Amino acid sequence: MLTSTNPSHEDTHDTGHFVQFYESDASLTEDVGVFLLRALHAGGSAIVIATADHVASLTSWLDARLTAPAQSATHDALILLDAQATLDRFMVDGWPDEARFISTVGAVVAKAAQRGQPLHAFGEMVAVLCEQGLGDAALRLEELWNRLAAHHSFSLFCAYPEHLFPGAEQTQLFRHICHAHHHVLAGSPLRDAGSKELHLRLALAEQRARSLEDEMNRRRTAEHQRDAVLMNSPVASALLLGDKHTFQLANPRYLDMVKREDLLGRAYLDAFPDERGGPIAAALKHVYEHGLPIVHEEYRTGNIGDIGSIGNSLSARVYTLHFEPLRASSGKIEGVILSAVEVTGYVRARETLEKSRADRELLLAELRKANGAKDEFLAMLGHELRNPLAPIVSALELMERRGTDSAARERAVIQRHVDHLVRLVDDLLDVSRIIRGNVELDKRQVDVHEVITKAVEMTSVLVQQRAHRLKIEVDEALECVADPMRLAQVIANLLINAAKYTQAGGEITVSAMAADADHIRIRVCDNGMGIAPDVLPHVFDTFYQGTQTIDRAEGGLGIGLALVKNFVKLHRGHVEAASGGPGCGSEFTIVLPRASSETTTGNASEAIRVAEPAPVVVPRDEPDSSTQQRRILLVDDNVDAADALAELLRSYGHSVKTVYDPTAALAEANTFRPTVSVLDIGLPVMDGYELARQLRLRSGNRPCVLVALTGYGQKADRDRSHAAGFDHHFVKPLKPADLLEVIDNASDASL
Repeated sequence: MLTSTNPSHEDTHDTGHFVQFYESDASLTEDVGVFLLRALHAGGSAIVIATADHVASLTSWLDARLTAPAQSATHDALILLDAQATLDRFMVDGWPDEARFISTVGAVVAKAAQRGQPLHAFGEMVAVLCEQGLGDAALRLEELWNRLAAHHSFSLFCAYPEHLFPGAEQTQLFRHICHAHHHVLAGSPLRDAGSKELHLRLALAEQRARSLEDEMNRRRTAEHQRDAVLMNSPVASALLLGDKHTFQLANPRYLDMVKREDLLGRAYLDAFPDERGGPIAAALKHVYEHGLPIVHEEYRTGNIGDIGSIGNSLSARVYTLHFEPLRASSGKIEGVILSAVEVTGYVRARETLEKSRADRELLLAELRKANGAKDEFLAMLGHELRNPLAPIVSALELMERRGTDSAARERAVIQRHVDHLVRLVDDLLDVSRIIRGNVELDKRQVDVHEVITKAVEMTSVLVQQRAHRLKIEVDEALECVADPMRLAQVIANLLINAAKYTQAGGEITVSAMAADADHIRIRVCDNGMGIAPDVLPHVFDTFYQGTQTIDRAEGGLGIGLALVKNFVKLHRGHVEAASGGPGCGSEFTIVLPRASSETTTGNASEAIRVAEPAPVVVPRDEPDSSTQQRRILLVDDNVDAADALAELLRSYGHSVKTVYDPTAALAEANTFRPTVSVLDIGLPVMDGYELARQLRLRSGNRPCVLVALTGYGQKADRDRSHAAGFDHHFVKPLKPADLLEVIDNASDASL
């Protein structure tokens, strides 16, 4: 729209629309004042729509040059309006409403133009809108002024302060404002210029110069702020520029970290030649070339141990290094900002914790090893204790058969204590099995009354010795799901505990009843010593016995109640102990399921007969005359055990060949041709399993009953015996009656 060749408002036509960008209010006042005064001197009119300050300054300037005060002498010719108040009359939601503009500003212009004399108008409303950030609204208002000029003859002077266009961001708006006017007026020093486009170009050049200077000032301020932040940073920081990574800045913490003072202006590898190929040099190169930040964890300095641990070294330091690219406004990478956060305390604490954990794991491993060794020792002890019991049991039965009445009392004493020792050994082995998870239950629907009767039989000797009164109360037809042998053992242990801790002549009650539709309840109560409150929570702990007197009158290993708890738990039940305290007796309650989908009727796949050691030796009656003699090969490296059992079997009329090693056994088998072979498993050179396989192989079609005799009685042991060819598996100490039954039932075809 720049059509006029006259750059100065002193030479413009009265219908011109021009703009001036001013730096000071004083120069603007003079330029506008001259513009208004020309119209007034020609007998025309002047309209001022400006800020309050500019209205006041223009009024003062005109008063000094008119014969009468501006607002009085030229009352009809000079119209003064406030820019913001006028905007408020036609702006709607931040946008000029054309109809309202015509009815307000247009009406004032139309009235003044009717006089037919020159009309000069000065407007600052567009500048006010730009000040408010409404640049598009300002351009729209410039358009409305131009439309108004198409209908009325007047000259319009618009002014904008230069500070509204400080940078490159405002260049586009600046261009649009310039093109919305016929003329762009420069400041006073440029008024003599005569080129057609000169004023516009000069104005743009001035705006760009201001923009560039402003940008340079902004950058200098930003750099100063950045440097101040880095220098005062609480972490070690450095600024390195260019591809050589030259130190532009390094704060005191960084200088202290690297123990250097002479870094500024030096390339990193010149200052630290030993770092060539190191992690910091590599990170600087990568960030500078690729523009991606990098974090290097746990960069270590000082006295570091051989395995990278800082240990207790006072000079060792650990840092987390951050490498950030420094970009120019164009996006080009100018350098790298390196910051280091010290994490020495954290790493030292972590290494201490890791060492503690390693020490703890080592200790736990040692404890597990010791605990495993203890379990193995218990298992071995139980097994080894069974070996000497075997000949004792056989010798006792031989003494019974020989009828030496003079030693009957002594035999009875030995028998009772052998029974007690057998129970202790069995309990010890059960504890070992439970600890190692090797216990298996043969659960089935059982008659509770029968189980309790069995338990009473197992403990009758002790109850009778202490002259206790035993009362049994069991509901009729009461059944539950249980392993009958283990449940009897549980109840027997509770009865033994009650008998031991109740004064002679006490009362013990065993009762069983339905607890609800799904459970039964078994109670063992006594009026004995009772349990102290501090002992009660521990009565089921393994090896716990409470306070013992110096004579250990009650004896025991402290495992009977632990077995009760564990066996009940394996039955999916629970057991509780209750007592009113010392002298108030005690009560133990067992709750078990009445029925279960796990109910079985025994293991039908088990092909060999299993006999657990019995606590009581029952003498066998003399064999009748029809008893046939069997040939029995007895193999055991325990000479006493082998000889005692052989003598017992011979007393029943059998032919027994005793050998003490596998090699001799194989030789004897070829000539002796045994009907029954009883083999110890723990034999030297060749174990009982291999000996059984060899005997089966050499016997061909000749039948021979193979019987395993061992201190181990778990299912895995029995399965191994069956796989080796054994027909029966007996656990030491052997109940002779069980073996005699097997011998008697040996098939005639094997003779």
